[in-house]
Amino acid sequence: MQGEPEKQRSVIAMLAGISDLLYGFADVGEDLPKDLKELPFAVSIGIPLSDAIMDPVVDGPNQVYYDAYRSVNERLDALTRQIQQAIEQTGYRAHAFASSERTDFVNVAGDFPHKTAAVKSGLGWLGRSSLLITRRFGPRVRISTVVTDLPLPIQDFSKTNFCGSCRRCVEACPAQAIVGNAWSPGVLRESLVDVRKCDAWKIRNYPQFDGLVCGVCVAVCPHGAKKKSKINSRCFRVISVFGIM
Repeated sequence: MQGEPEKQRSVIAMLAGISDLLYGFADVGEDLPKDLKELPFAVSIGIPLSDAIMDPVVDGPNQVYYDAYRSVNERLDALTRQIQQAIEQTGYRAHAFASSERTDFVNVAGDFPHKTAAVKSGLGWLGRSSLLITRRFGPRVRISTVVTDLPLPIQDFSKTNFCGSCRRCVEACPAQAIVGNAWSPGVLRESLVDVRKCDAWKIRNYPQFDGLVCGVCVAVCPHGAKKKSKINSRCFRVISVFGIM
């Protein structure tokens, strides 16, 4: 029977071996629905989108971006299932959330806010657009979450907002759905963006993409646009307690 450190090591080693993956761990017990409260630890993962795909989206979404959006979501779903299975093989329980599945059509939401886990795991902060902003890729990432009762090495996360006075996303939003307020922990999504207005604009203007994508706020963000990322490199979360880089 594996001890706790060995079980944690096996999961971390699997994550570290996946190309181009951002990952971190968080305690999200207070954010979970009642039926999942017994799985308080989260594995938050992210996959960056290439600049070649995102740069043209400053002028609006296109077929290449839409195809990449769907393809990366499919890869995320495959990875979260893989992570769930790896955790279950250690004897613990796990649940993989779909990367982009709307279950609350009134509030335009899924079963769990992936951005909550991503911020608490240290992957980044929320911009005025309510998007996750990472230091390396800006908002040019897609994210997903697995929750588990396997105790994971939780570290304090930064509560700093690095957007400063920048309002590029606010000014560029074609739906005028971004309110303009700065994020800090505890600020509600509704204080940052009118998701219904955003959703309605996408449906009305881009029905050929099923009303799923716009991406202008993603493309114009300086944190992503100014850093020409090397997608074939890995971005690791340092788990110092285990000495794993």
